[in-house]
Amino acid sequence: MVSIDFSNLKLSDYAAWWGATIATLALVWNIVTALRSGARLEVTAKPNMQSFPPNPGEEDNSYIYVKAINRGNSATTITNFCGYSADSFRDRIRKNKRQHFMVHNAPDASPIPCKLNPGDEWYGYANQELVFKKVSANYFYIGVIHNQRKKPIYKRVKINNAL
Repeated sequence: MVSIDFSNLKLSDYAAWWGATIATLALVWNIVTALRSGARLEVTAKPNMQSFPPNPGEEDNSYIYVKAINRGNSATTITNFCGYSADSFRDRIRKNKRQHFMVHNAPDASPIPCKLNPGDEWYGYANQELVFKKVSANYFYIGVIHNQRKKPIYKRVKINNAL
């Protein structure tokens, strides 16, 4: 076993160790900031939302409300509001998705495409009854696609709790 005798170290050796430690910490910090830079969207989806006051003729409608907040440090553009369904968690993992759909601009929602600067938020909604009438799967996901990421950001909406 190799042991280090610290009694023979000189002041320059301590300075070298100090410099190496600070340089390593600076490298780790630069890697962390590089990985966290860019646009980072935080997406939430809530079922059973109703508008108040309701629009005429839509008093009994429930909506799935989706909100995206840009928590990153650069701008991005939301290009699509979409979702999919899967029969089981295994099908979802195996990318055996049953139905894909896209939600068009709702009159009171934020328009698509929508540029989000850091700190800005976008919201949209989909008619819950119409969506769930088309979806007959156990797992339902809804979310957004933006131009700073290859994959969509989906959140699960539990169908049993939403009806």
